[in-house]
Amino acid sequence: MQTLYDVLVWLHVLSWVVALVGYVTTIRRPQLNLAMVVGVTAAFVLGVVLTGVAPAADVDLNYAKIGLKLAIAFVAVGLAHGTRRRPTPNPFAHVVAGLVVVNVAIAYLWT
Repeated sequence: MQTLYDVLVWLHVLSWVVALVGYVTTIRRPQLNLAMVVGVTAAFVLGVVLTGVAPAADVDLNYAKIGLKLAIAFVAVGLAHGTRRRPTPNPFAHVVAGLVVVNVAIAYLWT
């Protein structure tokens, strides 16, 4: 079960990277492209799956951290899907990218 957990963690991290790379590619004329939307959505879903798999892999969880990250990711997914069709420049792309950076910072700085 630990191997599955580790693979899911790497996929989760990769999905955040996809979201950030999607933002960087459109930073001059910001828009919510498919990479950002799919990356944020995949990271959200994988985070929920990781929370469910963690007890079977004997991983101790910090539920306050998970709750905060879940709330931030939920807002990012909602904004990404809800404002994707806005014309460029779409200022919500900056907001979603900021939420991604905050979520990643929480993951690595909160011990």
